[in-house]
This record gives sequence, structure tokens and C-alpha cells, in this order.
Amino acid sequence: MMEPNLIKHAETTRLYCMNAGHHLQLLPEGSVKGSREEHDRYNVLRIKAVSAGVVVIEGTETKRFLSMSENGMLYTSQSVTDESYFLEKLEENHYNTYKSQKYGPDWYVGIKKNGKPKQATKTHVGQKAVFFLPRQVAEGRD
Repeated sequence: MMEPNLIKHAETTRLYCMNAGHHLQLLPEGSVKGSREEHDRYNVLRIKAVSAGVVVIEGTETKRFLSMSENGMLYTSQSVTDESYFLEKLEENHYNTYKSQKYGPDWYVGIKKNGKPKQATKTHVGQKAVFFLPRQVAEGRD
């Protein structure tokens, strides 16, 4: 289990998806989606490295963590579980991918063109839906 203070020193960012320009949103009722609204409070995230190449992603507004279920669906959880760890990789195109540490072998976080989360069982590197560009949030501006 993760230490409670491990998250508070994380980088505050937004994750901009290459696929149709959505920002990853972690919503309070437990769902995940993409939004084209750049300055929405639900797309401000904290990404914290917990070990080499492994991160947890927390919504700053909701205090919920991005997670992936055993059937490849994205959701948010109130605490970090074994479904909340993702392998972060900088790809050759300079975008990041986030692959489930628990499930797979290659189950990625992805957002479809309509803003709905893509089921991880249908993802692979090369799809625009799985490429995310971290955009740092300036303090006091959002």
C-alpha cells in the first residue's frame, strides 16, 4: 500500500489526448471521460512516480485515482488500489502512454474521438487514443 503523503509532492498537469484534442477528466461519481474544455477543474491531475516508470494519477478536484478494471474499463477510485498503477512511457512521438501495470499485456489508458474512455482490451500503441501530452498547470492560473 502507498504512503498517504506520497501523492502531495506530485506534478500538477493536464493530460491532452492526441485523439480529437480531449483532456483526461476524473469525475466525482467515479467515471472517466475526455473534455475539450481546457480549463475544467476535473482535468487538473497530479501524476506521481511511485517507482521507476510507475505512476498513479489523481484528480486534484475529486481526490480520486485513475484505475482500470479487470475488463479494461477506466474508472476512478477513492483510494489507490492495485488497479491504480500505470506504466508511464515517453514514446518516439514525444507523447506519453499509460499502460496498466496489473492487466494486459498491453492495456492502455485511451480516450475515443467522442470523449468516452476506450476499453483497454481494444487499445494498442499506434492509436491516437492512447497518446497523451502532459501540459503543466501554472500555479494560480487555473
